[in-house]
Amino acid sequence: MKKLSAFFYYFFASHLPNTNYPMGKASSAIRVMLLKGFLKAVGKKVSVGSNVFWGDGRDIELGSHVQINEEAWIRNVKIGDYVMVGPRTMILNYGHNTDGEGPMIFQGIRKYDQTVIESDVWIGAGVILLPGVTIGTGSIVAAGAVVTKSCEPYSVIGGNPAKLIKKRK
Repeated sequence: MKKLSAFFYYFFASHLPNTNYPMGKASSAIRVMLLKGFLKAVGKKVSVGSNVFWGDGRDIELGSHVQINEEAWIRNVKIGDYVMVGPRTMILNYGHNTDGEGPMIFQGIRKYDQTVIESDVWIGAGVILLPGVTIGTGSIVAAGAVVTKSCEPYSVIGGNPAKLIKKRK
């Protein structure tokens, strides 16, 4: 069933109109229905834009009232409730080993801990989250930021690498 849901998601539903076009809400509902078949967990009232990549979904958990915008790349993440993820965001899940001898291409991959996005978070457009970071509750990640380290709750972070801009509360 998981492979069939993933097949219909990637070859049909992911290409349906985005949520801000006519029939977009229905398209999102179809995408979410299929995602429930192959993601680890999907909460209530989730909205998913077009052309979002989830890999095989086995390492992804979505809370309730989550909005994922178009063309995001999402892997190995646990997302809390009331989270907005901007378009073209990348949540990465592994990297390459670089400590051995010889060409890096032959050194294999390095796995990281799961990335965690806590509740009430806004991830701006074009953000890159490196593997294993935690974005604290109530935080905002500015558009285009490259997040290399975890941030505390109620932080506003931005830049490359992302740094604290201010605290929200």
